[in-house]
Amino acid sequence: MGECTVNIWNINLVMEFNYSALEGVLVGESVNTELPRLANKLGAKRLLLLASSSLSRATNEFSQLRAALSGKCVGLFDRIGSHTPREDVLLALSVAKEAEADLLIALGGGSIIDACKAVQLAINQEITTESQLLEYAQQSDGSRGAKYGDYSLFSTPPKIRQIAVPTTLSGAEYSNNAGVLNTRSSNKEGYRGLDLCSQYIVYDPELSEHTPEWLWLSTAIRSLDHAIEGYCSTESTPYLDAHFLQAMNMFASSLPIVKSNPADFDARSLNFQAVWLACCGLGTVSLGASHGIGYILGSLCGVPHGYTSCVMLPSVLEWNAVEFSVQQSKISIALGSRGSSASKAVKDLVSQLGLPINLRDVGVPKEQLDEIAKRAILHPVVKNNPRELSSASQVRDILELAW
Repeated sequence: MGECTVNIWNINLVMEFNYSALEGVLVGESVNTELPRLANKLGAKRLLLLASSSLSRATNEFSQLRAALSGKCVGLFDRIGSHTPREDVLLALSVAKEAEADLLIALGGGSIIDACKAVQLAINQEITTESQLLEYAQQSDGSRGAKYGDYSLFSTPPKIRQIAVPTTLSGAEYSNNAGVLNTRSSNKEGYRGLDLCSQYIVYDPELSEHTPEWLWLSTAIRSLDHAIEGYCSTESTPYLDAHFLQAMNMFASSLPIVKSNPADFDARSLNFQAVWLACCGLGTVSLGASHGIGYILGSLCGVPHGYTSCVMLPSVLEWNAVEFSVQQSKISIALGSRGSSASKAVKDLVSQLGLPINLRDVGVPKEQLDEIAKRAILHPVVKNNPRELSSASQVRDILELAW
């Protein structure tokens, strides 16, 4: 007889799941059809488009979109840098106010979507200065502004929301958190709010073909990281576990198809739906060291967040395997690698997609590892790792595995 695995859950477990302010997800339709329809549904008359610079150069796409919006587009802002620099957010805020925008449209990846969240926060809370914005921030060492996480401040209906049209697979559209870069200190600061997530998400597989291959595939690994670290979290539940495992399976089966045929829009649609599943726990369960160290690699070393997951997730899984072998065997099966370790299963998928697999590949010098470890151990997300991390030397051990 075949091996039978029985899951035993605590039936007396008290659970609470809070849904975000997201109202709808649309998959497979053209943005030129869906954006005008949603704008009419929401009664929006002044739409500000915030787009990645690479996408904004697709002039044919934007001329079609502007025409479809029938004069409701009041501008296009395309100066948001990687990791969402605070200066760029404040400039976007100024543009949104001057244009009297009543709806933000994020066309791009996580940096654009997070910028829209920060602009939403500033407009809805009537923030006009950098110092006022920082009152709502959590710094990477865990210190917080006086208003960070105070959801009572969001009791009135928001003045402005965003519709996200993602062209990467990072999943930022699902969270109520925004990451903003302090370029002076090379640290990331976080912002939270009840309604900072997208009001609607439009997944247009054909529009995503403009995304560079490395960015599309690496941000998929970022969302795979959401699913895997969510599944490994001690705060996960059977409801979330089912989503996480299905997301892993869909990524493993659909990403190689897009790698071999970028114009396979059915496979791209499956990529988007895998993100939807992978991100069901954002803001609900704590993530771990792959995410936390990744934030430091992004802010300090300029490594794209998709790449941080490519190089850190296998090593974090290897380090955690000492105490979490049962969960990791199920990860391997979900990734189609029964018999391999979870670490090897992820690394094999990353290699198959032609993505970087170690810190050397992404240009992190070895002499920087101590500083990375020193900063990472202070990060609240690193401290939530399922296998306890209590010292910079332990983080350094993980970094050595990733080297």
